[in-house]
Amino acid sequence: MSHSGDSHYLVTAEEGYDTEFRSYPDDAWYSVQLLLEGERSEKLRVKYDEFPAESDNVFLADNFKSEDELHDFLGRFRKVSAQLQDPNCSKVVKGMRVCASDSFAAGEVLFYDAIVDDVLRKKHSNLNGQEECECIFLLFWLHGPNVGNLANKGVADICLLQDSELHPKLIYFMEISMQNIVKALPDFVPGTTSDDLVCNIVARLRETNGRPLSGSLRQGKYAQRSLSEVWPPQGGDKRLYVILVQNLEKDLSSSAVSKFIHEQTSIATQVYIFPSLTWEPYTNGVIMMDCKKDVEQLFGFLQSPNQFTVSSNGRPLVATEKLSLNDHWTLMLKSPNKLLNRREGGFSSELKVVCSGTEEYKKAKELRDLFLQFTDHQKRLYKKLCTEETSISSIPYYLQL
Repeated sequence: MSHSGDSHYLVTAEEGYDTEFRSYPDDAWYSVQLLLEGERSEKLRVKYDEFPAESDNVFLADNFKSEDELHDFLGRFRKVSAQLQDPNCSKVVKGMRVCASDSFAAGEVLFYDAIVDDVLRKKHSNLNGQEECECIFLLFWLHGPNVGNLANKGVADICLLQDSELHPKLIYFMEISMQNIVKALPDFVPGTTSDDLVCNIVARLRETNGRPLSGSLRQGKYAQRSLSEVWPPQGGDKRLYVILVQNLEKDLSSSAVSKFIHEQTSIATQVYIFPSLTWEPYTNGVIMMDCKKDVEQLFGFLQSPNQFTVSSNGRPLVATEKLSLNDHWTLMLKSPNKLLNRREGGFSSELKVVCSGTEEYKKAKELRDLFLQFTDHQKRLYKKLCTEETSISSIPYYLQL
């Protein structure tokens, strides 16, 4: 394959559109081809299937100013998902994450991720020797214009997510981007190697993104967007958005929570879990984001009446409040000396989704209701003690939380 100009393309003729990308303008998934350009392969070109060349996106390694920005960007790529076939509709079950088409005005069809809320099984028909699925799938949209809403879909609308490692070109581009980020750190000493730090960060990103990825997406729209819109200049709103979460397992790590959220919603977060006393059966924490839209989407997901997020032991995570914090709290929450950002070592608990209609859901609801009753009792007791002008130092620690 030949190309004009002095750009260096790492691409072969047999490579196709084997990746999909969640577009910035409309948040929908598209089939794309990845090309590395430049002398150091410091440019990543994203080519959209069946779209003209002027629709390409070009991302520069130098544009990423932090690990979080790069992490969010990489989370927008995954392997193309497989169209669900009529005879295989039984593979789709309640609680499963899928990629599905959604129709809009003027025949526009876009693809977004959704959770299967329920399945209405129907007897399959037979047309000219071909099995045709008549089942109805009730989907809960995770992003897009109808996020948080339910929709009935058929087998033709659904694609199955595929297990996959990061695309080799993304790994290469990620390593170059991280080298630039590390060199820009205040404590970086010119002439010293940053390979160890780069490898550690790359390994973490690689683990987080080695997950099911998704659809052969040929329909859809593309709205041109410049890099200045994707990465706005420094300045402006620097507020931090957080969700307070309670009733966490004491052996749950921050990275496990962050990884679970990313797998379920494609939202990049920072998670801090507070220390707890030895006699306390649970602990609390905060989920941090810098985008108001993301916090609204995640809060809706965590508080959905159709499902619960539970630990491997069945303890339900309880999202109690969402906040927008000022600069003082932003600095405190980002300081490792103030809060415990738990890594994987020494922690074993995981999270999963349980859906309405299951025994796990029934048990989680009972435990959630008991927890809310307990915390409500604590709040009323604390308020009573305060109105009696009791010294704050004499109020038990567990009532001050």
